Amino acid sequence: MQFTEPGTIDDLVEDARAAGYRATPRLVHDWVAKGVLGKPQRRRTGPNGSEKALHSANQRFLFIALLRERVSAPRLSDLASIPLAAWLYGGAEWVSTDQALRALQTYVGDPRGTQAWARRIAASIMSEVDDPRLGTRHNRRELLEALVQALYTGGFDRELLLAKARPLFDPAHMLLSSANPEDPHQTPRTPESLAFRLEIVIAAGQAIRAGELEPWELEAIRELENDAEDGNPTPEQFFGAATKLYRGVGVWAIMRRFKQSHDRPDGP
Repeated sequence: MQFTEPGTIDDLVEDARAAGYRATPRLVHDWVAKGVLGKPQRRRTGPNGSEKALHSANQRFLFIALLRERVSAPRLSDLASIPLAAWLYGGAEWVSTDQALRALQTYVGDPRGTQAWARRIAASIMSEVDDPRLGTRHNRRELLEALVQALYTGGFDRELLLAKARPLFDPAHMLLSSANPEDPHQTPRTPESLAFRLEIVIAAGQAIRAGELEPWELEAIRELENDAEDGNPTPEQFFGAATKLYRGVGVWAIMRRFKQSHDRPDGP
């Protein structure tokens, strides 16, 4: 569906019906509150009272895309990745920074999540060393459990993580032989890089959930992320945009914390 004009909430509901989806004004209000949709533009009060606010043509298109995605991914945290991708690659023409900040909070939810969430993220981090030639099964299981607990509690004990990870990286020649020979630019897998990846995940969740990010900071992160890529995003890049942005927030949060610690004047 193509849209060239803004529309009221009634138009959005009718757009959904015409596209074969069911939507209600309540759904629109809920999605606006969560940043999945943007806030409509208010209009001046006319002679017959207040007129309904308008959603942009791009937001009308976004609404249909969200309804289509909801069929296979009904969770709000999943849907929030779509406006984040639109903001990262399309800019304010599609999604405002204010909406992106709300969408980020919806995407993250509780940064500590649940045990199931923590185990899923830990398994993703562990994928870098998921090789039977690295350490023993007991070593890998201990590292996995340490990652799960760190993610679930939000606590980051760098020395503990390094101690759990080191047996998987010794001897070094085993690690090198497990690297992808067709990818010479592959990031070296070390205990420190594994711990840093975990620190990024925890720092991003905490910063977003606490509302610590200013709009200008999020826009600076977007500029940094887009400078690292050339041309238009591929479908894979678009659908991975939320994860990429989340990682960028984590690195930014760690750098800011480091700078603040060095800027703090020495006290008694």
